Amino acid sequence: MHQKRESLAFDVVFAGGGPANLAAAIHLKNLIGDHNNRNGSNRVEAEIALIDKGRHAGAHLLSGAVLDTRALEELMPDYRERNCPLETAVAAEGIFFMTEKKKFAFPFLPEPFRNKGYPFVSLSRFGAWLAGEAEKAGVQLFDNTPAVAPLVEEGTVCGVLTGDLGLDRQGDQKPDYLAGIELRAKITVFGEGASGNLTDELQRAFPLRTGSSAQLYETGVKEVWRIPAGRMEAGDARHTFGYPLPSETYGGGWLYAFTNTDLSVGFVTAIDRTTPLNDPHLNLQLFKQHPFIASILEGGSLVEYGAKTITSGGVNAMPRIYGPGFLLAGESAGMLNMQRLKGIHLAMKSGMLAAETIFEALLHNDFSAAMLQGYEKRFRNSWAYEELLSARNFRQAFDNGLYYGLLQSGMELKFPGVSLASGFLRKKEGSGELRQEKKRFSGAPTKPFRPDGKLTFGKEDCLYRSGTMHEENQPCHLRINPSDMAEICLERCREEYGNPCSRFCPAKVYEFTETPEPALKINASNCLHCKTCTLADPYGIISWTPPEGGGGPGYKLS
Repeated sequence: MHQKRESLAFDVVFAGGGPANLAAAIHLKNLIGDHNNRNGSNRVEAEIALIDKGRHAGAHLLSGAVLDTRALEELMPDYRERNCPLETAVAAEGIFFMTEKKKFAFPFLPEPFRNKGYPFVSLSRFGAWLAGEAEKAGVQLFDNTPAVAPLVEEGTVCGVLTGDLGLDRQGDQKPDYLAGIELRAKITVFGEGASGNLTDELQRAFPLRTGSSAQLYETGVKEVWRIPAGRMEAGDARHTFGYPLPSETYGGGWLYAFTNTDLSVGFVTAIDRTTPLNDPHLNLQLFKQHPFIASILEGGSLVEYGAKTITSGGVNAMPRIYGPGFLLAGESAGMLNMQRLKGIHLAMKSGMLAAETIFEALLHNDFSAAMLQGYEKRFRNSWAYEELLSARNFRQAFDNGLYYGLLQSGMELKFPGVSLASGFLRKKEGSGELRQEKKRFSGAPTKPFRPDGKLTFGKEDCLYRSGTMHEENQPCHLRINPSDMAEICLERCREEYGNPCSRFCPAKVYEFTETPEPALKINASNCLHCKTCTLADPYGIISWTPPEGGGGPGYKLS
């Protein structure tokens, strides 16, 4: 029987509390305010809500970030006067190729890789500040509020459904049960980051990816360290590639000195169903064992840990970013420049373009797909599109190996638009011809990794430093059909890959036990909400759904 739910009506609902939606909400409020100040007799009134699943603003935002301030300056020219929480600006930088024991510095930095003058930023702190500015502007913010599904009626998105509260492990109602609420809107903006559950639902209802290249993903694993003074100077930025990855796997590391003692260290690893044996957490720990990195971290202490997936396919892998009643913003729209390892400024710009489109729709009281198509036109005429277009072949070139990728990226910088990778780009989504390379599991690594608890840490110790918390007595939000559990997890995947979910998850959510009989244990309360499992599982049988509101990491410095 269909459950009757409480309903709240808004003009605009923003689903997701990242920089894209926060910038959109602020910009929309500013546009409305400016218009009403000039046109007293033709006022625009709009109820605007923004929901986020984290327990506080910025709780689920993670990035080892150097911020290109272009979009921020457009949104809020007086951001410094408003006490925007920016860290030290980049003063010295370098790129290094690393072998197991040595490093080799690039003799010069190509223009797209230069960061001098841009500030470091803690994305969680930056997001919390943006949320405060949105509240000051009059946006209604709701944290602890996950959206579990878009509301689609007669072929049009008309809002989102929030999750139920107070269900036990079996899905039965506890005494404090509260049914989810329908948040109805004329326009809904989805800005939930990479591989969001709502965006996946939209793809099933509307073929957003028809004609685009396959999206690519990485998992970034980050730690915040406090180190002895004198190891790095505030403003130092170091990027690396090579060790510990084999040449066929894309990825790399970074070191950012926020102060003389506060350091962001992280590593990005490509994830893919065809290469499920990659372990992003392990790669960061091995990265820290390199003599160059270890000499900087030695004697320091690990303060915070986190992980998230990143979209890296670029402009050719972007889905359609509008539809009847909805817009996609930020990484939900694939707006990240992997060449620069930057996406915050693109997310914010996409949000501002979405706000301008929404404002026009409000002016004309027209919320059709034809009206919202203006978002696509605005994007195509923006500097964000120009930037993404110039880097369109960067990440795909590395599908053919590190050295080919370096050659291709060098060619791109010298001769923009010339692509050695044109014949190797991934097939279009929906073609049924995506590359599949099944790799038989060859047993345990020859050198088992044993963290020392000083420089390197196991997943349990790292998880403790992420601030992750979940209500224990609730339905498991990581779902695998019982038949798939028996036939795939415990048989096929076990034989073919050695159950890689026990390795690629950065939070040790998945554990296999042998006694009294083989079984898969899902430690859902460990989940960092990074979405790695849904993207790296070779069979695609793991479904991520939001847990109760407020569950997940509690980032403050990341």
